[in-house]
Amino acid sequence: MSNSNNSNKEVLDVMKKSKTNFFYSSVFLNKEKREGLRTVYAYCRYTDDIADNENMSVEQKTIEIEKWKNRLISSLNNGANDDFFTILRKQIDFFGIPHKPFFDLIEGMEMDIYKNRYETYDELKKYCYCVASAVGLMSIEIFGYKNENTKKYAEYLGLALQLTNILRDVKKDALNNRIYIPLEDFKKFGYTETEIMNSVFNDNFRRLMEYEYNRVKEVFEKAYTFLSDEDKSNMIAAEIMGKIYYLLLEKIKDSGFNVYGKELRISKIRKIVISLSIFLKHKLS
Repeated sequence: MSNSNNSNKEVLDVMKKSKTNFFYSSVFLNKEKREGLRTVYAYCRYTDDIADNENMSVEQKTIEIEKWKNRLISSLNNGANDDFFTILRKQIDFFGIPHKPFFDLIEGMEMDIYKNRYETYDELKKYCYCVASAVGLMSIEIFGYKNENTKKYAEYLGLALQLTNILRDVKKDALNNRIYIPLEDFKKFGYTETEIMNSVFNDNFRRLMEYEYNRVKEVFEKAYTFLSDEDKSNMIAAEIMGKIYYLLLEKIKDSGFNVYGKELRISKIRKIVISLSIFLKHKLS
């Protein structure tokens, strides 16, 4: 970004566009919570865009992410003098959102800049925590909760959503020289980096993906063990996201784990039905 004014305008544009994102999960929130979520989403979206910008070198991305971090720090110290971070700071203060997840997200994007392979599942979990669980921990402060276990719910649900994304995007990520499935799992099932780069679908790949599928399913199940009855009504948005992604995970399984074929997605109509059914279930109960 060439100057502060252009930077502010670009980020505000992202915030406006974000009104169509998270639609299915945020539409049932009241106005204050909806605006809070959209502002936080805009922060997350722009942070991600820096790491994913194909027109920047690694060095340029590093400079831009550092500038972004410094603007966040300045904002949190009441020193920001730009529109977006003023809005973000107001939302952080209004909902009492902890500062750490915002920095965790930046750390995750820094990992994306420098790292394109993960040797172990523990390494991958650290990445997923930063880029997904951190977003969940921001969001639940906006939704509101009473039970401290809800933080664990957000953490594990974020992990499950990101792992589902990883399974869906195997081909796309490989085309960008990124492999998120742990390399230790490749060895376990006799699948190779060369094969994933060439979209080779064979029995080894199917067994590898089935193994990953079962792991993600367990993470989804674990997440819901932390959601108490007293907080369910406030977590409608999170439940909608969870349901949509769980159905996507099942769609991956139903494809025979052939994620190299046609793009796997949940239709808009199905998302609307899911959103309405979860909303009505909580209202009627």
